[in-house]
Amino acid sequence: MSSPIDFNLGDAAPLSDNARAPDTSDAEVRLRGIIALAADAIVSIDDGYRITLFNTAAEEMFGYRQEEVLGQPLDILLPELSRDAHREHLRRFRESPVTSRRMGERGQVWGRRRDGLLFPAEASISKIASGGAMHFTAVLRDVTEQLRAEREREELLQRQTEAREAAEVAERRIQFLSNASTILHSSLDYQRTFDALLRLIVPELATFAVIDVVEATGRIKRLNVLHHDPAKQALADRLRAYPHDQQRYLTRRTIVSGEPELTDHVTDELLVAVAEGETHLQTLRELALASYLVVPLRVRDDVVGAILLARDAHGAPYAERELVLALELAQRAAAALDNARLYDQAQRAIRARDDVLGVVSHDLRTPLSVISMCVSSVLADDAANAERTRQQMHTVRDSLDWADLLIRDLLDVSAIEAGGLSLTRRREDPVLLVGREVHRLRSLIAERAIATRIDLPERLPDVDVDAERVMQALGNLIGNALKFTPSGGEIRIGAAEEPDGVRFFVSDSGPGVPEEDLERIFDRFWTARRTSRTRGTGMGLAIVRGIAEAHGGRAWAERNPGVGATFNILIPVAPHDSSSSD
Repeated sequence: MSSPIDFNLGDAAPLSDNARAPDTSDAEVRLRGIIALAADAIVSIDDGYRITLFNTAAEEMFGYRQEEVLGQPLDILLPELSRDAHREHLRRFRESPVTSRRMGERGQVWGRRRDGLLFPAEASISKIASGGAMHFTAVLRDVTEQLRAEREREELLQRQTEAREAAEVAERRIQFLSNASTILHSSLDYQRTFDALLRLIVPELATFAVIDVVEATGRIKRLNVLHHDPAKQALADRLRAYPHDQQRYLTRRTIVSGEPELTDHVTDELLVAVAEGETHLQTLRELALASYLVVPLRVRDDVVGAILLARDAHGAPYAERELVLALELAQRAAAALDNARLYDQAQRAIRARDDVLGVVSHDLRTPLSVISMCVSSVLADDAANAERTRQQMHTVRDSLDWADLLIRDLLDVSAIEAGGLSLTRRREDPVLLVGREVHRLRSLIAERAIATRIDLPERLPDVDVDAERVMQALGNLIGNALKFTPSGGEIRIGAAEEPDGVRFFVSDSGPGVPEEDLERIFDRFWTARRTSRTRGTGMGLAIVRGIAEAHGGRAWAERNPGVGATFNILIPVAPHDSSSSD
C-alpha cells in the first residue's frame, strides 16, 4: 500500500527568529475575514515550511486551534510516513513554472487530525513569491463522507448487479427445468425420453453426459452417452459397453450411497481407480474429463439410476450452483423413469396375461386332448389289449411331459418378465458346464441321427453363474439346433474366450435365420419361419436371453456363411476379487 499523500508538498528552510511579521493593512484584515468564513480549510506556509495561516474551517477539520499551529511545521498535519515525500513534491512544485494546482488534479491526499486519526481529502495548492520568499497556500476539503457515500453507492450498484444476474440465472434455470419437464412428460418410452433429455443437457450443462439405470436384476445398464462434439461421439459411444464389472464405474458411489458427488478436478489416479481395463482407461483419458458431478435418480427410498455430467478443460469446473440444478433435474427425471417403468410393467403384465391365456387355451389344450382321447379309448376297449393300452399310456406320458414343459417354460418366462429369475451363483468352469449339458442330452442327440462336434479349448476363465440356469440355456440352444437340423446334418457345441467374457455357442446346419428375423428371434412366443422337425413352446430362446441378461450378459444369433445359424450366450468372466470396489 502506498504512503498517503498530502496537499502541501515541499522543502524549505526553518523560519528565522527575526522574520518580518506580515502587514496588517485593511485589505489584509478584510482578506483574513473572508478566509476565516470560508467553508473549506485554508492553510498557508512560508518558505520555511511553517504554518502562517490556519482558518476556522481548518480548525474544525484538524482539531487544532489557530494559536496552536501558527509557526509550527506543517508536519503536524501530515501522516508520518508521507512527510519526506511531501517535502520532495513541494520542492519540485516550487521550482516548476506552474503557479497553482486545482483541486482534484493531484487525486486523493491524506491529513492527520490532532487525535492522530488520518482522513482523506482533496486539495488545491498555489504559490506566490513575496519579499524574496515563496509562500504556499492549500485549500482542503475533507472527502470522508463523500468516499463513504461513493462506496455505499458502489456497493448498492454491486448488489443490484448481483441481484439482476441472480434473477437472470434463476430465469434461465426455470426455463431449463421447464424444458426438461416438457421432454420428460412427452413420452412413456424412457429410452427415447432420456435421449432427448441428454440433448438438452449437452452442451447447456455439460461437455458430455451419461445416464445409468438400475435394472430389475440389480445390475447397472448404461442407457446413453452423449458428447457435444460430433467428432468425439464415437469415442463416447465406446462407454456404452460399460460397466461390465459391477464394482467399478463412475456413477457407482452415488448409486450405492444415494448421495450426489461433485469432483472439480479429475486426476489420472481417479480414472485408474474406476477403469475396468486398459481399453476403458484409454477411453476415459481421451475424453479428457476435467470435472464432473453425479446425481442420483431416486424414486421414494430407492436409487434407480444416476446422471453424470462432465466438462473438459474448456469448461468451468462444476460448483455448488450446478449441483443444485442437477439435483432438481434428477428429481424430475427419476419421476419420469418411474412412470415409464410402471407403464411398461403394466403393458408387459397385460401381454403376459394374454400370452398365457393363449398358451393355456391353445397349446396346453393339445396334450390334454390327446390324454383325453387315450383315456377314452382305454375305457371303451372291452378287449383290453395290453399292448395297445401300453402304447396309449406312453402317449399319455409324453403328453403330460409336454404339458409340464409348457408350464415350466411359462413360469420361467413370467419370472424373467418380472425381473425375478432366481439365481444361485458360484464360480464355475465353462468347459465343465458344456460337457455336463452335452452328457445330459446325449440320448436326445443320439436319436436324431445328427453329428455332434464339441469345440472347446483346454482352459477357459471361470464364470460366476448359476450352473443349472446356464446349462438350461445351453440345453435350449442345443434343442433348438436339433429341432431345425435335418437328419445327416451337424451341430457344433462349444465355448470360447472373448475380450468381454466367455461365449457359449451352438451352431447348426439347418435352413438358417432370415436377416430380418435376427433381432426378433429371442422375443417371447415369436415363431421362426424355419422348417422345424419337432414342436416347441415358443419360449425357449426368450428364456435363453433372460438367463443371459440375468447374469449380466447377452444372447444373439448370427447367420453362418454357408448354411445354418449360430446362437451365442456371452457371460462376463468372474472377477479376480469379487470384493474389490472403486
